[in-house]
Amino acid sequence: MKANETVTWLNERELFNEWSLNDDVYCLHCDGVFKAQDVARGRGDCPTCPVCRSSTPIDFAGIPWWREDLIDEKVTKSGFVRRWRIKPVQAMAGKPVRLPPRGKQ
Repeated sequence: MKANETVTWLNERELFNEWSLNDDVYCLHCDGVFKAQDVARGRGDCPTCPVCRSSTPIDFAGIPWWREDLIDEKVTKSGFVRRWRIKPVQAMAGKPVRLPPRGKQ
């Protein structure tokens, strides 16, 4: 499958996010970071993280909001504002990685 076809396939199965080519995807399950087009196929043709291969799209986010050591979060009248505390951790296409261990940035 070509990269853009993979992203379309992911978006057809993803309920919470709309991904684009080269978007960074963060996995809550394993702290993995990968490009949207690098999503893996799991059991039952379900998208899964290419790092742990055991997550589902509910574990995917556009920013690792669960990592307080990496992300600042403020509540405003219009909702949550989340920003990186450090230089954003990004994946390279075809090379999924993990976020740095806590306390190692």
